Amino acid sequence: MDEKIKIRSKALKKRNGLSAKARAVKDRKVADNLESLDLFKKAHHILFYYSVKGEADTRRLIERHLDSKQLYLPVIRGKSHFQAVPVKAPLNVRSGYENVPEPIDEEPSSVYDDKIELIITPGVAFDRKGNRIGMGKGYYDRYFAQNHFALKIALAYEEQVLDYVPKDLYDVTVDLIVTDQNIYRCHS
Repeated sequence: MDEKIKIRSKALKKRNGLSAKARAVKDRKVADNLESLDLFKKAHHILFYYSVKGEADTRRLIERHLDSKQLYLPVIRGKSHFQAVPVKAPLNVRSGYENVPEPIDEEPSSVYDDKIELIITPGVAFDRKGNRIGMGKGYYDRYFAQNHFALKIALAYEEQVLDYVPKDLYDVTVDLIVTDQNIYRCHS
């Protein structure tokens, strides 16, 4: 676990050290690479994360595809899991758990998780096998474990892809990593 903490700290420092100009260029390239994928073009139900704290930007992607696809954002439920909640146009979000934006117009009793085709996931560090280090709370690993039919796509900057990321028993790998420079098809 100590190794993950060190990697997370170093990766966050590198990611947060990017200038606003460099980040804007990288975000456009990440979005272009994601949108170039046939599996993204064909998908109708996509769970996005709402980017915060220097994560690869999803806000423009969400706005651009809100009318053509059914998009979802995670809403934290308790301390251990989240639920995919549909996003409606126009995009209306509020500050949720740990100030992460979540949909305002949520339908709390409805469950949409079985409709999700793609899970667009954040992370701090990745390796080419699809191992990831997030913020350490395990929300995405638990969601991946219960939604194993959906394809998991991480968005990141090339600087976040490392040679090696440690993997614990409960960690779930992603299927693809889309960066500003590459699209990695991951194999554990």
